Amino acid sequence: MNSYALYVLIAIMAAAGTLAIVPTYAASFDEDIYEKAKLARQNDVPITVMTENKVYDHNSEIHVQGTVANLRGDAVTIKVTGPQGNIVALRQVEVSEDNSFEATLSTAGSLWKQSGMYTIRAQYGPQQVFDKVVVEITEEAPEEPACAADELVVKGRDQAYCVPFEITGGTVSDNSVSSETSSLTLMITAESDGSVSLKIPRNVLDARQQGMEGDDTDFIVLVDGEEADFEEIDTTSDERTLDIVFLEGATQIEVIGTWAVPEFGTTAAIILAVAIVSIIAVSARTRLSILPRY
Repeated sequence: MNSYALYVLIAIMAAAGTLAIVPTYAASFDEDIYEKAKLARQNDVPITVMTENKVYDHNSEIHVQGTVANLRGDAVTIKVTGPQGNIVALRQVEVSEDNSFEATLSTAGSLWKQSGMYTIRAQYGPQQVFDKVVVEITEEAPEEPACAADELVVKGRDQAYCVPFEITGGTVSDNSVSSETSSLTLMITAESDGSVSLKIPRNVLDARQQGMEGDDTDFIVLVDGEEADFEEIDTTSDERTLDIVFLEGATQIEVIGTWAVPEFGTTAAIILAVAIVSIIAVSARTRLSILPRY
């Protein structure tokens, strides 16, 4: 074999060896890149924390959840500071095997009475390993009346109201009033067919021909979004009593009228008005426009 043929054979063998090695090396290289990128992200964000909402009132539960990048056996310290920098909550929660943690904070306590921005800080291990989220607590907590066990506490305007009720076949877990839809909503758990009797104060919810005035007109009652059977069994100048029928498995009862007490009081309305006026004034002075210019 001459030297030229030998060189050609060596070149072919070298090329074949290179082609065989490249795919394996490339795959290994890609895996290394992805793994290093993953580790880099973990080192950049060793802990994350979040809440399901950004705004709460003074009778809410804040569900805090998060993850850590690496398990080290430590607990996560959750610290909440109020608008003035005061500590309103401090607790430690364990990290589960899937690197997640969670906690529930109640805003009903006396330390949460001030409206404003609250910072929820989650720390894991060293002082510098932390993440935080900011939520807003709105409206001063209304003073709740001393309602009896057979009365619902309905919050509206700047106070709370007692609404007498009696239920068979289930329990009432929560309620809310909406001036936007002129309705009172009950969240229930119906173990069987049953009924609920509501003695609704007219200053909470009413149904009249002209909003808040005129002769009485019928309420509309929905159970799980469907019109339901009910009877108005008593009517006075101050209250209207309804008896509402529901079926087993029902979860929501909505009583719709023509007027309902506003959820927010005059304080919130004044704050909103001042904010709107301020935005208009700043826009006028700086010639800002909310519409894009072309």
